[in-house]
Amino acid sequence: MDQYSLVRVIGEGSFGRALLVQPVNEEKQNYVMKEIRLPKADSGMRNSRREAVLLSRMKHANIVAFKDSFEADGHLYIVMEFCSGGDLLQRIRQLRFLINIVFPEDVILKWFGQMCLGTKHIHDKRVLHRDLKSKNIFLTDSGTVKVGDFGSACTLNSAKAYAQTYVGTPYYVSPEIWDSKPYNNKSDVWSLGCVLYELCTLQHPFQARSWKSLILKVCRGTYAPLPSHFPYELHYLIKHMFKTNPRDRPSVHTILSSHRASRLLQKHLTPEKKELVQERRSHWRKEEGENVAMFLGQKSLVTSSTTEGALQVGQSLMENNSSDDPASRKRWAVGSCKTVLGVLGNADIISTGSVATAERPDLISEAESVETQQRQVRKQWDKDPPERLLSVLEKAQLCYGFETYTIHRDGFLSPEPGDKVDGLEETITDFSRLEPRSDDEDTDFEEECPCDWINELEKMVDEH
Repeated sequence: MDQYSLVRVIGEGSFGRALLVQPVNEEKQNYVMKEIRLPKADSGMRNSRREAVLLSRMKHANIVAFKDSFEADGHLYIVMEFCSGGDLLQRIRQLRFLINIVFPEDVILKWFGQMCLGTKHIHDKRVLHRDLKSKNIFLTDSGTVKVGDFGSACTLNSAKAYAQTYVGTPYYVSPEIWDSKPYNNKSDVWSLGCVLYELCTLQHPFQARSWKSLILKVCRGTYAPLPSHFPYELHYLIKHMFKTNPRDRPSVHTILSSHRASRLLQKHLTPEKKELVQERRSHWRKEEGENVAMFLGQKSLVTSSTTEGALQVGQSLMENNSSDDPASRKRWAVGSCKTVLGVLGNADIISTGSVATAERPDLISEAESVETQQRQVRKQWDKDPPERLLSVLEKAQLCYGFETYTIHRDGFLSPEPGDKVDGLEETITDFSRLEPRSDDEDTDFEEECPCDWINELEKMVDEH
């Protein structure tokens, strides 16, 4: 303590005291000194020293900076950066006494984005903060957010490990902790969601008059929605951060990089911070795209080799069948090659072919190869408008659309028995048949069918 001079006591709690101090050899440089009484038990001493160890490992612009730690007179002293702007809880309480005054949306997004950056750095080091709340998030004079107070933090042995011991402030505790289940970094995400909700509404998302009611609300994820003036992305983010199943919650990295709200958050991040959170994706260069287009125009395929000699330039991919019919389906060129591209080049492109045949054409017998090449040309829908059928449907009453018909081999069309609509013909009872069908319900016809069924439909309409 001799190297620091006491300015004043700025806080007290169960841990001890928070002191504002200045180094003796430095003028007007303020620091916070956390004074913690060391317990006599060895396990308690290790737990107390853990905060200093963890804080010393955190070097990030959005985390309270560590300066020094030492022990004296049965106390542990941790010296850290002083955030003169106070904590978020003080700011929230100040606005609660003002009528119709809330934090601007830009300020909320800026603060929350910086909170996420600091928390991401903590999680990247496999550390759980376990006590994220507005009181433990501080502001500097310049408005920079700093995550602090690592007295409840713990380290996980691996990225997929879970913590077991309950730690936290009741208003910010996640459902899995109340359920006495193992928890991980998604518990910190829940707590961040509570802080974000507070900034938006100046209220806790989960409030109750008793512990039992509070726990029930948290475990059910029941909260009042955000005010309507906030953007949809913010509503969506809060909804997912308050998912009761931790697997359904986004990670902090996802929130910053690929969540729907990330676009809003990244507007308030510096270019350096954006680079840290954006996923690196490989893109085609313009000259590569031009080369690909050139080769595709020549009906050949070039791929970038990942293993030397694994993929090479193949033969021509497609050529016309011997048939002069322009509707003939294109097929892969037949040839022998030992490269991957060559194997694909010999595969049958017809979609009805088997997967095994497409993958291993070298195992196809000569007879099967000839049969494949001589396969009947795939049937295609007539692209011309069915004028004849349309003229029939113009005269047909609506009740005909609610019957099931069978088209026989000879072209005879007959309604299925028992499929008539009950009641008057004008009455529609099965409205589900008016709903459009999905693609999965459609049938791709290959079999040739006679077209005389239209004659039968014309007779039915005329007779009626």
